[in-house]
Amino acid sequence: MTENREEGVGLEARAVLVGAGEPRHMEELGRLATTLGMEVVGVLEQGRRDNAGYVGRGKREELRDLVGELGAGFVVTDDELTASQARVLERAAGAVVVDRTELIIRIFEVHAGDAASSLEVELADLQYRLPRVKGRNPELSRLGGGRGGAGGGARRGSGEQQLEYDRRVIRGRIDTINRKLEREKTGREVRGARLREANTPTVALVGYTNAGKTTILNALSGAGRSTKDRLFETLETTTRLVEGAAVGNGAQGAHPDFVVTDTVGFIRKLPTQLVHSFASTLEAANQADVKVLCADASSLELEDEIATVGRTLSEGASEGASEGAGEEDGPTQAPTILCLNKMDLVSEERSGELERLYPEAVRISAVSDAVPLLDAIYEAIAGDRERMQVLIPHDDYGAASRLYGLADIHSRQTTEEGVFMDISLPHAASAKYAPYKVP
Repeated sequence: MTENREEGVGLEARAVLVGAGEPRHMEELGRLATTLGMEVVGVLEQGRRDNAGYVGRGKREELRDLVGELGAGFVVTDDELTASQARVLERAAGAVVVDRTELIIRIFEVHAGDAASSLEVELADLQYRLPRVKGRNPELSRLGGGRGGAGGGARRGSGEQQLEYDRRVIRGRIDTINRKLEREKTGREVRGARLREANTPTVALVGYTNAGKTTILNALSGAGRSTKDRLFETLETTTRLVEGAAVGNGAQGAHPDFVVTDTVGFIRKLPTQLVHSFASTLEAANQADVKVLCADASSLELEDEIATVGRTLSEGASEGASEGAGEEDGPTQAPTILCLNKMDLVSEERSGELERLYPEAVRISAVSDAVPLLDAIYEAIAGDRERMQVLIPHDDYGAASRLYGLADIHSRQTTEEGVFMDISLPHAASAKYAPYKVP
């Protein structure tokens, strides 16, 4: 938001939502406004968009009456507006106009929790503001502008000079942030390479915003992340180690360790300015051994939300593949688990319908029991492994102990010759244990 608008936006403020054209997502827009602390007091919709003022002249007059009647200080639109559309709508409504893009950027700004996220949000804000920077009132700047100077040439007013200066400052800051984010990307690539070298399976939690990904992360890893019921509660990617669980009484086998990453949630009409904010999310998804597509089973728009996430991931994978063309370590087709979360909020009738619609999905309530998802993750990890039986001599016991956390251990037995184990290993690590392999 521009400086004269930011003050008070995060406080209680009455807002009227306005949507034009198809499709409209007014309920989601209301949740976005509420997340920022606004109080939604009215909704106005129109089936077509107006090029001049987003909604037509008659609807703008209706909006002005509605704003006055409800005492609203804000008008929030379901689409990004051009600078001229915002000015027309603002004059007509007699209230501050905030479009969907500006609203989401402001939410990201409030929730940015680390340096990288803060830079990404600042970059988005600057890119949004750049084409909307305006100098002094253009009508006033034309008065007395005339012609002047020694050669009689056109002279630019102080307003135009200030405008160029403001734009130059913004572009300079954008360049600085881009350089910093490029260094951050290099750091992520180094950390990702180390994880791959360790042969630790990676799992990415992806999904629509507020699908409960952070609650799932906490259930899997015990991480104390915030899980408030707000859109975009998580912005930065968060990675945790999930230690391998014992099988049965723990004496005969164990599952491997894996690394799970929580990512920023997707949303419809994602502002192009925020693509940078999703870079680490798309990288985590593209490079993961297993993707868990998390969805809110109680959402009235579940099908559309799943489709939005799938479409965004596909576009990200295609872009990653084109950038990495010719490289051996390009994105692979990792198995994807569809996880329908928040089943505790779903009626018995709807639960049966979801089972018919999504028979392969894992249905859980992460606040109470995530074991079915954990089992599905272990099964997916095992699908990309080589199963073998090994006999490791007692004097080389270190090789056996290193299998815990690395391998899926189906059974283990101590014999006179050594430790006999039935295991599933990542293909990258199987060669190290080939000398112990039992024919």
